[in-house]
Amino acid sequence: MPDVSAKQITAAQTFFRKVCPSLGTALNEQLNSEATVDLLDVRVVSLAELLERQDHVLQTLFTFSHPEGSERVFLVPEETARLYVDLMEGISGADSTEPLTDANIDTLTAGMTGLVRGFSLGLHELTGDHYDIESSSTHTGALTVPPVFALDGNAVEVQFAISIPDLPDTVLTGLFTATLVLDLLPPGDIRPAAEAAADETEPLSEDDVAAMLSEAIGDDFGEESGSASRLGVGGQGSIPFADLSGRTADMIHPRGLEMILDIPLDVTVELGRVRMLIKDVLELSSGSIIELDRVAGEPVDLLVNGRLVAKGEVVVIEDNFGIRITEIVSPAERVAGLGRGDRR
Repeated sequence: MPDVSAKQITAAQTFFRKVCPSLGTALNEQLNSEATVDLLDVRVVSLAELLERQDHVLQTLFTFSHPEGSERVFLVPEETARLYVDLMEGISGADSTEPLTDANIDTLTAGMTGLVRGFSLGLHELTGDHYDIESSSTHTGALTVPPVFALDGNAVEVQFAISIPDLPDTVLTGLFTATLVLDLLPPGDIRPAAEAAADETEPLSEDDVAAMLSEAIGDDFGEESGSASRLGVGGQGSIPFADLSGRTADMIHPRGLEMILDIPLDVTVELGRVRMLIKDVLELSSGSIIELDRVAGEPVDLLVNGRLVAKGEVVVIEDNFGIRITEIVSPAERVAGLGRGDRR
């Protein structure tokens, strides 16, 4: 996991303090109120501490496209979310203990997306890079820790103080991977000497990274297979299992991953995609046919939390649709994809 020094934390405080005006502008637009954003704290928290948090929060998991593709999180307590949705809907004096409705969540989803957009503009102003929103999803409940945080084993928690006239101060929390934060900071003496020396050597290619990950993870517990018969399709063949005797949990799973193995994930089967203009979407009606970018008979994609992990063919199990796996993305490619932000 990356080591974040006290000097780097100080540099991160300076960086995120400069993002506050952009967040404040975005909040003003979304809350219809004069909101002021100030940096409250920047600190490193362990993955174990994040997994122990049980408070209910409103959280938005979002990713940006190149150059920074890893997941990050914005979250506020549910009580704060109730206050925000009242401002957005122009309601005053509402009961803050009332549970959020589906309509409230929809309103907050739009607001949090606007906040993420303001954050991306702030990053653009500081770094000069363009940060297009690749994905953004908002929900309530206990904190959901993105799997990519397990690669670092920790996270950088950034707390922003939100001040709104005639209302109690609130806190917006951002969770970022340590790798991402170190990449955002300006180069120079804020980086460890070992890291600076590494920059002078030839950078590793994607194949080199994949090979290193494959060696660290061990391909024999999820070996890529391009043959349906190796996966026991149609009752023939068998799934090859490696001999795990004598291997510890750390040898089977990368360090840190065993801490999040019981976290539920969203599994999606994607038949195909198509890009349409807004006017074409508005013209859709019952009976309309949409042509997808997938040839008939071509394998469908199996995505976990938006990440491609396997391909397969559609089958019918009694009255339900299912998918028979025919190809699995190698573990090294799956983990490398988390860092690159690959979706397909």
